[in-house]
Amino acid sequence: MNPPELEHVMTVTLTMVPGSLRRIEGLPGGGDRWSINVAGGVFEGPGMRGKVLPGGIENPHLRPDGSLMINARWLLEEEDGTVIYVRNRGIRRAYDPAKMTAWMTRSEPVTADDFYFRVVPTFETASPRFHWLTENIFVGRLEDPPAAQENQGPTMSYFLVH
Repeated sequence: MNPPELEHVMTVTLTMVPGSLRRIEGLPGGGDRWSINVAGGVFEGPGMRGKVLPGGIENPHLRPDGSLMINARWLLEEEDGTVIYVRNRGIRRAYDPAKMTAWMTRSEPVTADDFYFRVVPTFETASPRFHWLTENIFVGRLEDPPAAQENQGPTMSYFLVH
């Protein structure tokens, strides 16, 4: 059996609502819940291009071990007007836990190579043109923006698993 192959389908870059980060600290099971509002963004891939609509939300759970369990939902609007609902579930963890602590407590810069940052997105749409998004498995690799880019959210590259 051959291993699965990946095909790039789109890259999404989010912008976040300034000052929208909220934290619920000390959850009964441990860790904290974050909430960050999505202001918008852009996406592009082979045969698709458009914007991220305002109103999405990211609600990651920061576990006591420092891992961030990704839980995010937002809408894409293709240039032809098609709306696509996106739900991301995944994990972000530092290869070196000290780097995660430095990033979280002191906003020290980190690179994509410092973290395992992956999601499994699911898509919903009524469009026949994009129905294939609803019936396949995808994986995503995320990168944080450089610290100097205020309100810039993560960039996600999504891949179809063949």
